Amino acid sequence: MQRKTIVVGGGIAGLSCALSLQEADQDFLLITDNLGGRINYSDEAKVNFGAYFVMSKYVNAKKILTKDALLNPLDVCFHNSSTERFSVLSLHTLRSLPEFVRFLLVMREFSAHYELFKQRCLTVPQKSALQADPYMVEILSKPASQFIREKKYEKAAAGFVSKFTYACTGVSVDNITALDFLNVSMGLVTPIHCFKFDRKAIAEKLGDHLVMDFIIQMEGKDGQYILRSKSGKTYQAENVVVATPAIVTKELLGLAEIRQASKIYVFHVKAELKPIYRMYGINLFPSTSEMMLTAKQFDGSYLIYGRESGIDLHRVCDSYELLTTVAWEKAMYVQGKAILEQQYGDGVYVAGDHNGLGLEPSAISGIYAANQIINKASTAKN
Repeated sequence: MQRKTIVVGGGIAGLSCALSLQEADQDFLLITDNLGGRINYSDEAKVNFGAYFVMSKYVNAKKILTKDALLNPLDVCFHNSSTERFSVLSLHTLRSLPEFVRFLLVMREFSAHYELFKQRCLTVPQKSALQADPYMVEILSKPASQFIREKKYEKAAAGFVSKFTYACTGVSVDNITALDFLNVSMGLVTPIHCFKFDRKAIAEKLGDHLVMDFIIQMEGKDGQYILRSKSGKTYQAENVVVATPAIVTKELLGLAEIRQASKIYVFHVKAELKPIYRMYGINLFPSTSEMMLTAKQFDGSYLIYGRESGIDLHRVCDSYELLTTVAWEKAMYVQGKAILEQQYGDGVYVAGDHNGLGLEPSAISGIYAANQIINKASTAKN
């Protein structure tokens, strides 16, 4: 089967790329074995087992997702231990107010740079967009822990911010760059919502542009790319967008280095939480704990996140019935500073969260790849 462009991978990056190509009336095929990727939304349970929220600033990701309930910051409890905890409205927060002000000033500065960076990433490679701003280069080069010390909001970070980023990534501030840390921290200063993903509607929109298959090999030959799938089929295209998880991208393209991924395990339970945890809709824990968070769902069930598969759920539950377990052995590519190129050769493009966290950066990377292909087709016509 031959097409002008083949998009490999159906997560937010691959979908954003495919829909952009479709809008521009380009010839393409999207090949994936998992429509949605790490957007693992269950139509039956009405629960997200992968990516959990969208920020209000997620302009591109929200073209694919449907915004749902607002996550109330006043319904969150932060735990230092089984005996020490505090909410947003507490004396602990009041005592940390000077540091919170510093944190907010830091976030305002970061937001200005990051919004410009995202705009650049629609038309230029992420590496070039980073290098265009010395501020972005600096925060990529530093561990979050060092950045926090320099900005003098260690207590606020330890009490609140780092627990939120740990819940989102599964790693501590010692193992994440300041850039990724600040990106995730935006969820504390902007409204965030749960979301729904209509897999059936997206499949219908793509129509015969969608093929459910898994690419296992790729090679270039005479200006074309030959892709072979697990089902034994062969596909051929002038352009290929590799929008797969970083470990798969590394294998398909033979890359030397990628960031290391965290592990996250999601447990969906019907439960009676212990009294200290059932008072709040969301409970967040420090990175020293194997438990990351608990989140109450619309039907009264809970999602419990941990970084170990054998975590003892009785630590937070008086009793529970396990409904589903979802294991993300390669959850977030957040450890390390490797930045992948977004184009390899004349017609191979890389899209995804290899270089930055979040649904929106991933969506933008897919749109960037589509833009390059659209521009290439336009130049060829002229």
